[in-house]
Amino acid sequence: MIKPSHTSLGVVGNPSKGGTRFLSKLDDLRQQIDKIDDQLIKLINRRGLLAQNIGEEKSLQGKATHFHVPQRERAILERLSDQSKGPFPSSSINSIFREIFSATLALEKPLKIAFLGPDTTFSHQVAIKHFGHSCKFNPCANIESVFTEVELGNSDYGVVPVENSIEGVINRTLDCFVDSPLHICDEAQLAISLYLLSSTADPKKIKTVYSHPQPLAQSRNWLSRHLPGVEQVPASSTAQAAELAKREKSSAAIAGQLAAEVHGLKVVAKNIQDRAENHTRFLVISKDQAKRAKKNKTSLMFSIADEAGSLLKILQLFAKNKLSLTKIQSRPLRNKPWEYLFYVDFLGHVDDKVVERVLKILGKRTLFLRVLGSYPEQGLKQA
Repeated sequence: MIKPSHTSLGVVGNPSKGGTRFLSKLDDLRQQIDKIDDQLIKLINRRGLLAQNIGEEKSLQGKATHFHVPQRERAILERLSDQSKGPFPSSSINSIFREIFSATLALEKPLKIAFLGPDTTFSHQVAIKHFGHSCKFNPCANIESVFTEVELGNSDYGVVPVENSIEGVINRTLDCFVDSPLHICDEAQLAISLYLLSSTADPKKIKTVYSHPQPLAQSRNWLSRHLPGVEQVPASSTAQAAELAKREKSSAAIAGQLAAEVHGLKVVAKNIQDRAENHTRFLVISKDQAKRAKKNKTSLMFSIADEAGSLLKILQLFAKNKLSLTKIQSRPLRNKPWEYLFYVDFLGHVDDKVVERVLKILGKRTLFLRVLGSYPEQGLKQA
């Protein structure tokens, strides 16, 4: 911990001219912060110049299209989190440096991020949290469009929801992987905090509440206790709900904090979700595969013959090789009634020898097999 310096405490000015005054301890601490800020701005700009030099070197080597190196960013975050002794938690350190990464990339070529829009949705919130504010964000009308934008090269990455701890799996996201060549290169977790937003701060004046059907369902008990009899109207998104609440003075929206900031709405109540353990998991998709990290997760999908014990044999293969499954989900095969695709997440990386061995065997035991990606495993602590 930095100990405040007291060398500046004492007489300042010319006593003979009546300019004697004593700096308070508060003034002294603020001066020390100002000096640190002056040093920080010089170091940040110096870092930016070095990053530009790296970009120039990459251009000379013919690698100008790969300014963004996610594994390098992860290594920096892990190193700094290990070094930090507080008072800032690792999550704050990560947020600060993600913004520095984002601004640094913008000096060369801002990243383009597609997400399930419109603006201020939870997908937008995750995209900002994961990539920083200096990116160019591309809101998409649906999940399929996020995949398309990345496939066409209009966006570098896409952010899509894949499952919620209360509502379950987002099947449309899983279905998109069937025909898409994209890879999962990262994942992100977000604790869903629902806010009641309105132009009025008086809940007694609220006659209508707008939101997407999921937030309405996730705060049903709170609404019945605190706003009994108020009409609940589904909207296409939390963003649309916020827009309606802004226009209609006697209405409110259930949305995230970002919607309040963007639309200038008052926060009538915070954390109105019925269950505290409300998290959504998002996938980051791109054309490139992720490099190995400290802790990795692999996602794949496969289909198997409709035979007794066929799925059991697949699961036993993972158990025998001590690969921990974190998820298994089935989806109907298109145009093939009563046949299914299975989606599996497990801990490990495709470059691990044991994973290579299991995938080789799976290729022989399945009718169809595709590895969706190996990527850094994230815990709920990131939320």
